[in-house]
Amino acid sequence: MTEDYLQIMIESLEKKSEVLDQVMELDKKQLAISMKQPFDMEEYDATMDEKNKLIEELEKLDDGFTHTYELVREDVQAEPAKYRDKVQEMQELIRVAIDKGVAIEAQEQRNKQAMQSALQGKRREIKQVKASNAAAVRYYKSMSRINDVDPQLMDRKK
Repeated sequence: MTEDYLQIMIESLEKKSEVLDQVMELDKKQLAISMKQPFDMEEYDATMDEKNKLIEELEKLDDGFTHTYELVREDVQAEPAKYRDKVQEMQELIRVAIDKGVAIEAQEQRNKQAMQSALQGKRREIKQVKASNAAAVRYYKSMSRINDVDPQLMDRKK
């Protein structure tokens, strides 16, 4: 029974590794989207939604792993030699998952910087549009005054 639970834990870690790979791919896609001009907010949001689903899946896998470990912890601690191979395999899978997690964190920082840069570009663009609109309004106001003739200059004779 403990062997079966340990195998389930190994499969859970393998699945976690696959999901982390998918998150890494979405991170790369997210970076490409944030660097692309013009910035496509809908595509960025869709990528974020996909990533959130994967993160939820990771949380479920972690919860399942923890719950399963609680079931077998006493057996494994009581007879470590009996389960050594499975435990070592899990330790290696955990190391791989941690390395992928670190890589994802680094990519997230790059994504954050790229997104801030994209937002600054959008802010500049909005500021420029506002300035252009203000200039156009001032121009139309001044042009509308040109056609107005002051009453003191009009000839009152008929």
